[in-house]
Amino acid sequence: MPLVVAVVLFSSLAAAAQPAPAGDSPRAPAAAQSPRTTPPPEVEHLLPLPSQRPAADLGLFLKDTSLCIFPFVKESAAPTDSAYLEAVQKTFYDVARQSPLLESVKLLPAATHCDPHDGACIAEAAVGPRCQHVLVGSSAAKGNGFVLSVRIFQVAKQAVVPGSEVEQVLETDRESDVEAWAQGQACRALQVHCEGRLQVDADRRDMNIYLDNRPMQRTYASPETFVVMPGVHEVRVSVGQRTSLAKKVAVRRDQTAELISARQTEKGGLPLWTAAELSGQSPERSSDVHEGSWTRPIGFTAAGVGIAALGVGLFEGLHAKSLRNDAQSHFAANGNTYLASDISTLHSARDAANVGNVLTVAGAALAIAGGVLVFAF
Repeated sequence: MPLVVAVVLFSSLAAAAQPAPAGDSPRAPAAAQSPRTTPPPEVEHLLPLPSQRPAADLGLFLKDTSLCIFPFVKESAAPTDSAYLEAVQKTFYDVARQSPLLESVKLLPAATHCDPHDGACIAEAAVGPRCQHVLVGSSAAKGNGFVLSVRIFQVAKQAVVPGSEVEQVLETDRESDVEAWAQGQACRALQVHCEGRLQVDADRRDMNIYLDNRPMQRTYASPETFVVMPGVHEVRVSVGQRTSLAKKVAVRRDQTAELISARQTEKGGLPLWTAAELSGQSPERSSDVHEGSWTRPIGFTAAGVGIAALGVGLFEGLHAKSLRNDAQSHFAANGNTYLASDISTLHSARDAANVGNVLTVAGAALAIAGGVLVFAF
């Protein structure tokens, strides 16, 4: 059963911690940092982010300040959340150390105890290490998953930084998915340039590739390689009006995600497989599928209408013959004289014959044309 992870997380927050010695963590060397004026990467639109941006620009609060990582708190017993929690902590801590916004990143000792929502206690614990901001996180079991709650406190005001919390639900049953999602959030929020690579092996040139429902330009390399922000991305392919089911792929920074293979089956299906699902084997080549063209459905329609018209035309012809026979019988019975009713019957026979002839000719023509469109094209 998929694990549902509801993460209460600010889009521009700093990092979560992993067990490590307390003390300052210097920023990455200048060569590895992005300039402070560098905007977030342009590939961010490929990352599944919260639909609403935070109300405040956290760069205004975090720029040239120290950030302390408060020990994450387990608010309720949840036997399955430890690995996920540690992955998120490690991800945010590592990314924060590379952020051009922060002067330093500190890890408060595990002996520090505070309620994760108690601003006064957290501010008091941060006075000694001289923290200007404190990142606080907690986990709580919920259903088959758990909730990660992360916020940033401004020590001077003993309050959460305005606009620093948003909520997003992430459905996953793999730790790698949580880690990739956390990397994308942290890199974007802390203005750290991050990218990963996603590869798709689509062996037909008529396959269109979509990433997070966005069409991607193909180079027809084998495989296609796309540079994206870290995160959990959705891949699908289409051929004409047919489309595959979406496949979720975790892309982590500075790594190439497992290969996605797309093939076409004899019946027109478009399955996608990960390398793990194929156990390292290469899938067979795609099969050709004759999808037909617009001529076939139009041909069948024309042939059907033609046959129907032909049937009505024949009926009208037989009806006209019957009316003429009735008029002739009355003519002979009345001493070779037509009565007024017989004249009317002859007129009806003539009209029925005309309609029958037109429908017979038109119906035959439509049936022949429809057959040509169906079988010749």
